[in-house]
Amino acid sequence: MAADPTQLGIEFVDEQEREYYAVVITGEDVRNFLNSTTGQLLKGRAEQVKEKCIKEMFEIDPYTPEGKKEHARIKQESWCANHFLLWCIDAIIEGDQSQTMLKNYRG
Repeated sequence: MAADPTQLGIEFVDEQEREYYAVVITGEDVRNFLNSTTGQLLKGRAEQVKEKCIKEMFEIDPYTPEGKKEHARIKQESWCANHFLLWCIDAIIEGDQSQTMLKNYRG
């Protein structure tokens, strides 16, 4: 379960409604984080790492033992940067979707 919505003082109909609220809160928290100074810094750093990795891939020979090691290292570094961004995007999208579900939940 995502963020704890019990702090909102809302009386939930059931566990599903509580879960929707938790996902909405998490999505908003991630959106706010990415708009913060720290979030912007980390987002920018992830983008820089991805660009650096693309450039490095063209500079290695993946058919040599050293090149294979470098290729693996670059892939891992790129994967981490890319997934940081994807996880943030996923949390925001899931929050938006849960907000829509929540609007329709009580009818």
